[in-house]
Amino acid sequence: MLVSVAQAQTKSFGEQLVDSLGIFIAPFAVLIIGGFTLIIYNGISIRRKAFVKDDIVEPIMQELQNLNIEGAKTLCDQYKLPVTGVLKGGLERIQDDELDIESVEKGLEETSGLVLAKPFTWINMLNTIGSIAPMIGLLGTVTGMIGAFNVLTESGMGGESSKQMAGNIGSALWTTAAGLVVAIPTLIAYFIYKTKFGTIVAEVNRVAGEMVFILVRAARGGFEEGEEGEEYYEEEDGEAIPEAVPPA
Repeated sequence: MLVSVAQAQTKSFGEQLVDSLGIFIAPFAVLIIGGFTLIIYNGISIRRKAFVKDDIVEPIMQELQNLNIEGAKTLCDQYKLPVTGVLKGGLERIQDDELDIESVEKGLEETSGLVLAKPFTWINMLNTIGSIAPMIGLLGTVTGMIGAFNVLTESGMGGESSKQMAGNIGSALWTTAAGLVVAIPTLIAYFIYKTKFGTIVAEVNRVAGEMVFILVRAARGGFEEGEEGEEYYEEEDGEAIPEAVPPA
């Protein structure tokens, strides 16, 4: 008996955790593995170089300055990056050498939404795990407290019943702590990667805007004799950008 008591008193932290969590050990294990895997994965994938590379964008812009649309598309196909996918979505709207800036911008916007949605899905998974973990912890807390009150109702205080009630309360607190241990790092990582991703999206949009600007300038250079027929269209931010039109 003394040996059993001594063994019970010398349980390791891990053994106490497993005993206290009970049936909740499995979901917490899944959340912990999934959360830290996503933290590592997003840390590797959410980088500027994984979305935009200057040494790839510059040759594409050079082709556009020469109005070599097919050459720019070929480079976009050759280098598989989110930014090249977005640029190609805009270039696909140029048909029969007819430059419709509004159509190009619409293509850039639509493609950007599709291309950039997938990376953000993995970032948002961190928010999902960080939100679920405390809920499971709260469920374990409620379950433990219900068990403690059931023991108090059936057996009252004192003796073995007090130990059972204390064990149930301990399990309730352990599940709460486990939920917070999972939620805190995953939510911190979520906000960090979300901010970082927003900066990368802004950079991709800047490159797309630069492409539109270069196309407009290149088109103007091709119609130098018709500069009197120059028109302007307005961006959403209110800035006027010249749009070339052929002379009447």
